[in-house]
Amino acid sequence: MQQNPLDRWRTNQPPASTPTDNRDSHQQQQPPPANGLKPYEAYRVKDGGAERLEIRRVLGESHAPGYRYLMDVSFNGDFGTELVLIYSFFMVKIKGQQMQSLIRAILDGTCVFIQDFHEKEFSQPEPGAAIIETIEILTGKESK
Repeated sequence: MQQNPLDRWRTNQPPASTPTDNRDSHQQQQPPPANGLKPYEAYRVKDGGAERLEIRRVLGESHAPGYRYLMDVSFNGDFGTELVLIYSFFMVKIKGQQMQSLIRAILDGTCVFIQDFHEKEFSQPEPGAAIIETIEILTGKESK
């Protein structure tokens, strides 16, 4: 019987690791929240800028258009409650509270994602934190 040349490496394999050993050493395992809901994060910023803005919606499809297609940003000044992102292919209407820093991150091109809040999905944000109440995608098909 002829021996397979790879057998010598196969026999010296380390023992299979347990599922708890497969974690990345740099990742902290967070215990699940007591209420079973995920912590809410309205948006996230990336130093050095982002190529795309991921638009996450709990009760609708998500999108991730590139910043290069963002034609205009319309918002209601320092109030931080309304924001409209105008792309060549759709508009995104965002309503919320305390969104001033989110608006600045989008204007700077450093916002990686936005996420709407839903009480059955996320735990309540801290008082004074940004919260996105609604994200509406308008494609032009709605008027037909």
